[in-house]
Amino acid sequence: MRLIPSTRFTLALLVSFALFIQYSQRVSLSMGIVCMVNRTATDNASKFSVKYGSELLNDKKFAWTEFQQQILLGAYWFGYIFTLIPSGWLSITLGAKRMFAGSLLFSSIATIGICSIYFIDRFNFYVALFFRIIIGFTHGPLFPATYTFWSVWAVPLERSTLTAIGFCSNNLGTSVTMLVGGLLCRYVSSGWVHIFLLTALCGFIWLPLWLWLVADSPQTHRTISEKERNYICKNIGLNSEDKKKKTVSLGSLPWKKFLRSKPLIALFVTECCNLFGLFFFYTNVGKILTEIHRIPTQYTGYILAAGFICMPISSLLAGIIADNVVRREMMSLTDVRKLFNSLSSFIPAICMIVLCFCDHTRQVLGLVTILILLFSSALAYGSGYIVNFADVLPAYSSIVFGIVTAAATFGALMANVIAGLVIKRPVLEDWRKIFILFSIIYVIGGVTFLILGSAVPRTWASLKVHEPQQQMDNVTTNAADEEEAIPMKTVAPINE
Repeated sequence: MRLIPSTRFTLALLVSFALFIQYSQRVSLSMGIVCMVNRTATDNASKFSVKYGSELLNDKKFAWTEFQQQILLGAYWFGYIFTLIPSGWLSITLGAKRMFAGSLLFSSIATIGICSIYFIDRFNFYVALFFRIIIGFTHGPLFPATYTFWSVWAVPLERSTLTAIGFCSNNLGTSVTMLVGGLLCRYVSSGWVHIFLLTALCGFIWLPLWLWLVADSPQTHRTISEKERNYICKNIGLNSEDKKKKTVSLGSLPWKKFLRSKPLIALFVTECCNLFGLFFFYTNVGKILTEIHRIPTQYTGYILAAGFICMPISSLLAGIIADNVVRREMMSLTDVRKLFNSLSSFIPAICMIVLCFCDHTRQVLGLVTILILLFSSALAYGSGYIVNFADVLPAYSSIVFGIVTAAATFGALMANVIAGLVIKRPVLEDWRKIFILFSIIYVIGGVTFLILGSAVPRTWASLKVHEPQQQMDNVTTNAADEEEAIPMKTVAPINE
């Protein structure tokens, strides 16, 4: 059945819009703080100046110390990590639709709340800190809840495409916010207020569309056609007449099987390794461009925006290509996942090595290498480890993703601590040690997925109704070999 137009395609677009808003609100402070802080202030008083007489707002800045600024920027992750683990289970119990709606509603309110510090002369830092933690807290459930949607909406032959559409806007939101935020900071008095207002407004525009056009499952959607409902339910293994909400108790989860599952171990190691390098690169690429390659600051924003625009293109292309290759039976789904995951691990590893030899004397090579690193990293969002959770553990993908991502994110934050201990001077010699370390870590993640990774669903984590166990034993004998010969849509789940 055609994907465009369809209800599941509309859902993918709305998920994409939601994640665009999430990333816009996430980086709004990173961009806004540029024009929020009075760089020449030596006291704790807020400063006023009028940039243009016709402006509605005076140009208000705050005398926050460097330590306070870092605390504000890091406060988002404190709230974010705190809700990652329970949000997967909550999205199944309460419904992913409600989780999305509640998350962006309250994050948009909190984003507007930051604007209130314009009218506050005392304790403005603590007010901003409070709202920043709330924004991170409310954003935590979004990614795990996405997997809850795709477990019941994305048929295997479309999973890469739908997931890529949903995830491709992440870095687009970052890029657009950087560009627009930079212009607002430069040309508008108190431009930071407008940044927060615009990113919050997007959330309020998205919310009614989401509430009207989305449902937790095909069975409960009000306007989906009978043909599309039957198509989705048949390919996923759902009962098209069953409209009961599924619930999962934490005590009933197969924790021992989680720990013993080789594909899950591969996902855990790969995500930890990739995020360890990628998050470090996200937070330091500006410093690399300005300090090592000596690119003027006014051009850095444009370069970063171009890089982040490359990432959604890469993700979307990977998803479309992966689904077409599997649909034509050119490769098994497992091989496709391993291929794109390897590209998203080994190419960044090579790029890190190349950066060891790039300074201001090789600006062009360094710039091209950075763009290639960003482009290749996004392949995982189209058909790599990010998508693989829904392949292997469809019934528990949101829960497991939340747990694994929380651990990987915490580890990724430690990357900046390690970098702070190693890098003493803004010179290539110090940075080279970090590049080599992260290159090795990328390779570890890629090799682990090549050895242990799989795209065959586990029987204990599948949504499908299974055959009697004696028949399943016959089907899954030597399943690793059968997967290569049997079309992906007919491969039986593996019972580990």
